[in-house]
Amino acid sequence: MTMLHRARFSSWARGHLLCRVDDVGGRFALTFDDGPSLNTTPRLLDVLARHHAQATFFLLAPNVRRAPHVMRRLVEEGHELAVHGNRHWPMALLPPRILRTEIEKCARAIFDTTGVQARFFRPPFGFMTPAQSVFVRHLGYKPVLGDVYPEDPRRPGTERIVSRVLRRLRAGSIVILHDGSPLGERDRGQTVDAVDVILAQAAGLGLAAVSVAALLDAAPTGT
Repeated sequence: MTMLHRARFSSWARGHLLCRVDDVGGRFALTFDDGPSLNTTPRLLDVLARHHAQATFFLLAPNVRRAPHVMRRLVEEGHELAVHGNRHWPMALLPPRILRTEIEKCARAIFDTTGVQARFFRPPFGFMTPAQSVFVRHLGYKPVLGDVYPEDPRRPGTERIVSRVLRRLRAGSIVILHDGSPLGERDRGQTVDAVDVILAQAAGLGLAAVSVAALLDAAPTGT
């Protein structure tokens, strides 16, 4: 079980990170980290388009600069661009000056490539302190984690990724998956195949995949 799914850590994280959005019906946020990937992200976009699904992509600056055409496709197809960082360093170990640099380098890469100003930030490795969360908010970004993580980078198998997600998926959930890697191109085929199944089965449960912003907009009190 990932630490994210442990009650004590989940309760602590929800105190300073957006982990889910309560009181929304019929939708969940689908998110992807560490991209874009020259190989995986286009395949993933084909799957999302087939299911009329939207997602939020938490991007790494070097991968953004490496794949401008993929970035443009993300925008053209209505997906949300968000910040994941520059070097994928653990945030809890960074002083404010370096944390700010990590975020701003990524945000600048996104803006220079697409003209989009990112609104959300997810810390690499899913961990940051409450004080860092306050600092990030002062920079103008809302910190996001999630509440469903099937550990797909470990490549446990498509069926296991699907079952781990569907076991915990609820209206208002934020699902964490990976289309890229901070270490160059990696095989994310299991994730792509799993997303195809997850979206089909979620639709059968009356749940549609949307971006983080759309999930927040659906909240009655604007979480």
